[in-house]
Amino acid sequence: MVAQSKETKNLFKCDECGFFYRDFSVAKRCEDWCKKYKSCNIEITKFAVKG
Repeated sequence: MVAQSKETKNLFKCDECGFFYRDFSVAKRCEDWCKKYKSCNIEITKFAVKG
């Protein structure tokens, strides 16, 4: 779940939808939601970092 590229250093990626987050726990919540509901949750994705 941790992004390794230079541009996304210290960001965490939801492996389901591809959004990046600064906080691991938010990225984990996003990934859990995406897996369970096969959709994104706007209350979670509002914390996504623009790439």
